[in-house]
Amino acid sequence: MQLMKQQPNFLKIKTALALCGTLFLTHCSLIGGSGLKRAKNMSYSVPSSWIETDSDDESDKAFKLSSGSTVTLTSSCQNSRQATLESLTKDLLLGARKVRFIKQEKINIANAQALFSHVNATVEGKAFQLLFVVTKKNNCIFDFSLLSPKSIPQQEISEFLDFAKSFNYGQN
Repeated sequence: MQLMKQQPNFLKIKTALALCGTLFLTHCSLIGGSGLKRAKNMSYSVPSSWIETDSDDESDKAFKLSSGSTVTLTSSCQNSRQATLESLTKDLLLGARKVRFIKQEKINIANAQALFSHVNATVEGKAFQLLFVVTKKNNCIFDFSLLSPKSIPQQEISEFLDFAKSFNYGQN
């Protein structure tokens, strides 16, 4: 019974974060001109246990994990802002409260610098954990996210990082 009560709250958190991400990406598209432009011809490897799910056009791709966590990949190619990876990551957390960075480190993805972040935060009073990888490549911003209503197991963190590091876009 407890799981059924938690599910709607998790969906609210996911919707709130998706809205925040959409607002951020819409802001980027307004700066760059008309309509949101997504990246084309991306490639990546997805763990076989991940199930592709509908992203409702909030993201380029979305996946459901057996734990109930959600992974998304979102792109915006509207004259990529000169913002730092740190500020782009903070923009993705708009609307979240009690934000606490557990870990943040620079990594390399597709021959470009990226920022990995592990975050604890709340939305509408509900706690969650989030993993982000944010990078810029060929005038596009890419963000990878994993949202979980509970502590993220090390195996999921490793799979998420492998997914992000498998990413390729443009000429390398």
